[in-house]
Amino acid sequence: MVKELKNCGILYKIIGIVFIVFILVLIGYYSAATTEKLKQADYIGRDNNVITISKKGTVYATPNLVKISFSVITEEKKVGDALKGNSEKSNAVIEFLKEQGVSETDIKTTYFNVSPLYEWHKDSLDIYSSSGTRVLVGYEANQTIEVKIRDVEKVSSLIEGAVSAGANEVNNLSFIVENEEAFKTQARTKAIIDAKAEASQTAQTLGVKLGNIISFTESTYIPYDYSLKSSVAGMGESVASPSVALGENKIEVTVNIVFEIK
Repeated sequence: MVKELKNCGILYKIIGIVFIVFILVLIGYYSAATTEKLKQADYIGRDNNVITISKKGTVYATPNLVKISFSVITEEKKVGDALKGNSEKSNAVIEFLKEQGVSETDIKTTYFNVSPLYEWHKDSLDIYSSSGTRVLVGYEANQTIEVKIRDVEKVSSLIEGAVSAGANEVNNLSFIVENEEAFKTQARTKAIIDAKAEASQTAQTLGVKLGNIISFTESTYIPYDYSLKSSVAGMGESVASPSVALGENKIEVTVNIVFEIK
């Protein structure tokens, strides 16, 4: 009996030792996991310690190139007459532009079309009647010529002369700065300098120090198109020279910079 009790006591001691070891293993595991989570939390905290600054840099540039489109439209009863008449007037416009110093490489046909013209003839005099016949009455030839004008002082006189030579419509006048990349660089530089200055001032106010730049993005805004559409009803008429003001193009770059703070 005494021997059995001793054996039970030894068994209990072994069970107790195993239990204690198991508890120690669990404590070690959860301690390591907790430490790792604290490290992660510390890392996440550092990632959130940033200052984001957005600034715009703006410069103005005088356009040195003008794009414009001249359309020649001719209506005749016969398709051959429409084509011939339109071709003669289009060639006259092109020749005039060349005579005024516009390079042949700056003159391009961007649209050409010949289409039939129809009229709806009613079968009766009743205004409420929907019956009738679609009748072919002629043909329309349309050619559009896009021109680059590099001598911007001549824009008004070239418009007047092209219309007198046979153009029916003047469309899509655009003022362009050809070397706009140089102006974009100026605008970007202004924006970055202002962003750095504001970031330094903000950090000083917060009592922190600026670290590395974490990210940088930019966007550009260059509104240079000025739409113009003018139609001329009659050909061979005396057309007053239009007044076209070049003005200045605004080139705007917005930068977004994220600074690390310490």
